[in-house]
Amino acid sequence: MKPQVERFELNDACDKRLALQIDDLLAFYQTGIGEPSEIVTEMRSVIETYCTVTYADFFDSKDTLRSIVEKIRNGGDQHPACALLDELDQIHEYSQDHLDRDDLEGVSHPIDTAELTRFVSRTLKIVRTIPNLTSTSLNGN
Repeated sequence: MKPQVERFELNDACDKRLALQIDDLLAFYQTGIGEPSEIVTEMRSVIETYCTVTYADFFDSKDTLRSIVEKIRNGGDQHPACALLDELDQIHEYSQDHLDRDDLEGVSHPIDTAELTRFVSRTLKIVRTIPNLTSTSLNGN
């Protein structure tokens, strides 16, 4: 049985793209199927979409994960997404490390699938696709 994905108010094309990306993340999380570098990219995209839709008054549709983290950090405890800051920051750093390597050297580096699976689970937890992850599983323990 597939978990139900929380519905966001998006246009049809964006909604379909997001649904496909979440399906890809779920498939990778559950079976390990998927190209790791593509999963990293989709992970970022899903979080960016989630944040810009959920906190539309605080982010605009062009915000990247980096700018989202910066805006939350600058807003401090007053920002409505402040509880997500540590998670988003860690996902940003992890994914940026892999994206930078590929872009800078032109050579794909192996991605530890166990570590990627942990970050995918954290992503799915943030967007409320996996409802019952414990805090220890979020931290990779």
